[in-house]
Amino acid sequence: MSINVKSLATGIQSEITAWRRELHQCPEIKMDNPKTATIITKVLKEIGITDIRTGIGNGTGIAAVIHGDLPGKVLGIRADCDGLPVQEETGLSFASKNGNMHACGHDAHTAMALGVAKILYENKKNLRGSVKMIFQPGEEYGLGARLMTEDGVLENPHVDAIIGLHTGGLFEGFKPGEIGYVPEKFGFCVTTINAKFLGKGGHTSMQHKAHDAIMMACYAASQVQVVMSRERNVFKPAVISIGTIEGGQKNNIIASDCFLTGTIRSDNNEDQALYEKRVETIFRSVAESMGGSLEYNLPLKLRSTKINPEMLKKFLNSSEKVLPKENVKEIKLINTVGEDFSEFCNNIPAMFFFHCSTYGDERDYPHHHTKFDVNESALWSGTALLAQFAFDWQE
Repeated sequence: MSINVKSLATGIQSEITAWRRELHQCPEIKMDNPKTATIITKVLKEIGITDIRTGIGNGTGIAAVIHGDLPGKVLGIRADCDGLPVQEETGLSFASKNGNMHACGHDAHTAMALGVAKILYENKKNLRGSVKMIFQPGEEYGLGARLMTEDGVLENPHVDAIIGLHTGGLFEGFKPGEIGYVPEKFGFCVTTINAKFLGKGGHTSMQHKAHDAIMMACYAASQVQVVMSRERNVFKPAVISIGTIEGGQKNNIIASDCFLTGTIRSDNNEDQALYEKRVETIFRSVAESMGGSLEYNLPLKLRSTKINPEMLKKFLNSSEKVLPKENVKEIKLINTVGEDFSEFCNNIPAMFFFHCSTYGDERDYPHHHTKFDVNESALWSGTALLAQFAFDWQE
């Protein structure tokens, strides 16, 4: 191959930045991202790509196929593109003002993927097989990948392997533009807890005739932490966290019901199933011991992304062509981050990696923070590595 992918990526850094800023101004949530989809489709058509499918997943998912001139298989490259219901406080000149925010870097994911599409399309004479660019809403919602998969995004043409990334500051010890990988699996299993405690309402002056649902929820939220402090294997990381408790109508009314939501995170399927059952057992026992009952369901279950060893080997070989070897490092520190990218990988080999886009100073804030931002000067490296892998993976 005679092309210099690093040079091509650095050469369109300004375009990647411009796309990211345009996307950053109109963040949308869940599966309905019409303005975002319009921008993506517009850029794809300007590049020259015509094989575009929209409206995937009963939402605004997009798949664009770039057909190489050489025979081969199909690689999927996924970029999530939704935002969060967060009021932005970055003070950026291109900050969102619609009440939502790209507080997790998905605008950068999409911009880097558009850069990949441009490089691949303009050099398709060097491309084996095809590349399907998948632009996915609903990652923060947790169901976007599943809905797109169920709607056939991995078919017509069939995707033989898939790769993706997450940018930002998820892992410590990385500098802007550096890459992190894990050899076996990326991310934790993530389960969403929905629980409704059902009691018996009444006046506070006659509490003996009521069963307080708020008290049930509060006791349950406290008691479930025993699983982490006394039942969890100390050599295995896990988290059970309660995020919301909602109930009651007035200060002098004992609540008849109370809603509780939370999350369970662990690094393997067996522990995850155990924690799911233990939470239910504790919640139900607390409710019944206080004269109530429980409605319990787990609307979202994500598993870790299994890293295919051959894909990883090829990825590392490609990385050496666009980045210094010391800039690509194995991730050693644990992080309980979850990713619905795993839904794409049930039946095909996958590779997923971390792309650092921090500043290394006071401008760095955690993901989902109102002041979260990415260092745009690092974006070319994500584009270069994805594009290089697309050219190399079938060699």
